[in-house]
Parts: sequence; structure tokens; C-alpha cells
Amino acid sequence: MNSSRADNNFIPPECSVYKTVGGKLSDSDTQARNVLIFIVITNIVISPLTATFNMLSMIAVKTKRRLREHKSNILLACLAVTDLAVGVIVQPMLTVVSIIDLVGEITRELCLLQICTQFMTSFLVNSSLIHLALVSGERYLATKHVYAYANGLVTEVRLLVASGLAWLLSLILHIPLFVKISVFYATNNIFIGISLAIITSCHVTVYREVRRQQKTLSTQQVTEEARQKFLKDKKVFKLTATIVAVLLFCYLPITVVRIVLNWSGLMSIKVRFTILFFSVSFTLFNSFLNPLIYAIRIRQFRVAFIELLCRTTNLAEAEEMERNMFRRRNAVAVMDRGQKQEEEHHDEGQQISNLST
Repeated sequence: MNSSRADNNFIPPECSVYKTVGGKLSDSDTQARNVLIFIVITNIVISPLTATFNMLSMIAVKTKRRLREHKSNILLACLAVTDLAVGVIVQPMLTVVSIIDLVGEITRELCLLQICTQFMTSFLVNSSLIHLALVSGERYLATKHVYAYANGLVTEVRLLVASGLAWLLSLILHIPLFVKISVFYATNNIFIGISLAIITSCHVTVYREVRRQQKTLSTQQVTEEARQKFLKDKKVFKLTATIVAVLLFCYLPITVVRIVLNWSGLMSIKVRFTILFFSVSFTLFNSFLNPLIYAIRIRQFRVAFIELLCRTTNLAEAEEMERNMFRRRNAVAVMDRGQKQEEEHHDEGQQISNLST
């Protein structure tokens, strides 16, 4: 008698996923199994890409001093560490669990693997959330406390210490998972709410400050240095706002699913199984998107990626390659801006003409 094998009609207490959805997929649940196969294939394709892109982001910040001159890039590299762990650890684990669900039976080994996958997923998701709160806080300090920020309030060492504390805090928050699952869910939901409130508050404050500075630039004469600093801060704000928006978009399904599964009696097992695995995979997809956002929004990252991939130490050559690759897009953007300015000048001329008549 094999003690590691459990009856499919009996769900061991360790099988948290099966307890949540109410059972295991049957062979007749064709549609749900097809969705699970699609999720497996997607994770197999995206997992190495997630690891590669985030590794590039980390190496770029580590080896290119010009990137480390911007403190926000250091935190983005720390965020890339969590995203790298998602691609190397969590996505392969989720893929294995999904494959076993498709072809295997309920065993205690599978149940333990489910627990490990759940822990690592939640642990890394919370770590990403804390790092995003740190990025938001760094932008708040850079915008609202300019002089203190410029005089060494935020340093590379302090940011790395804060990143280490973020990992420690995420680990501490998961201690209740091994004590009582209901306590873990309660504390985790409270933590997520507080983190989102901090992120939102920081970005609203930064947005208002950017708007205020923009009005100042349009009504008063300022130095070219102040103008360039404002443009740089505005660009970084747009970057972090994009990262936050994408994160909220990717995290929304799992948040809704957590609430919906409380009324799981209203849905069949195959529906619960499908939405749970889809929402978890969609959350992990955020780790694949983050380095793409860096490359799209920050030219210095694009140049650094070209240097690393092409193995060139010539910065001018890498910048030339970047210009050639993105010249068409940039040219279109310039043409659009020129056309918009021409239309504005035309409208102003029309208004003056109407007043004169």
C-alpha cells in the first residue's frame, strides 16, 4: 500500500489548491483541460524570456555606471531580482503542478509541491509589491524633498538595505501561512491594501507636484538646468506610473478570484480551476512585462541592452544602433508633434484674425 498516493475522491489537507477549488479536474472537463494546456505552453515560452530580460536589466544597472547615477534605476534592478526569481522558480513550478494535474493523480508529493508553489508565488508577489512601494517612495522624496534628496538623503547603500528589508518583511508576512491559512489571508490582504494605499498616495502627490512645476515653467522664466531637471523627473514619473498601472492590471484578476472563490459553491470545479490558474499565471506575466517597459520607456536601458547583447564596449556605436532601430518611430513622433504645433499656430492665427474683424 503506497502511503504517498491518495484516493482521488479524498483530498488530503495538504492539497490547498484542491481544497480551494473543491476537487480535481475530471477527464471529461475538456475545455478546462485545454485552458490548462494553454497555460502550460504559455509559461514554458515566457519563463526563459522573463529570466533573460530581467537578468539583462540587472547586469545593465550593475555594469553601467551611467544607469546607477539615477537612484530609481537601482530600485528597478532590485525589482528585477524578484521578477528573475519568478521566471526561474515560480513559473517552472506552476508548469510542473499544471502538468501533473493534467496527467497524474493526487499524491502527497503533489500536495507538498502545491504548497511550495503557493508560498513562493505569494512571497515573490509581495516582494514585488514592496519594491514598487520603495520606487514610489523614492520618487516622492525626489520630487517633494529636492534639497534633502540632492544632499544624500537617498544613497545606493540605503536603497540596497531597503531592498533587503523588503525581502525580510515579505518572509515574515508568510509565517502565518504555516500556522493558520485564514490568518495568513487576513494579514496578507491588509498588507496589500496598505501597500497599494502608499503607492497611490505617493503617485498622486508626485503628479500634483509635476503639474505645479509645469505651470511654473509656463508662467515664469527658469534656468535651463531647472527645466532639464523637471523634464527628467517628469519622464521618470511616467515610467513608474506605467509600471504601477501594468502591475495593478495584472494583479486585478487574482484579487477578484480570491473574493469570488468565497462563493465557490455557485460555480463548477472546472470553472474554479480555470479562473484560479489563469489569474495566477496572469499575475506572474507582470514579471515578463516590467523589463520590456524599461526598454520602451528609457533610452539608456535600450542602449545598455544593445551593448550587452552585441558585446560592444563602444557607447557611441551602441547609441548609433539604437537610433537606427528606433529612428522611424522617433521620426513619426517628431512629425506628429510638428503637425500638432502647426495646427495650434493656425488656430491662434485664426482667432487673431476673427478678433481683428
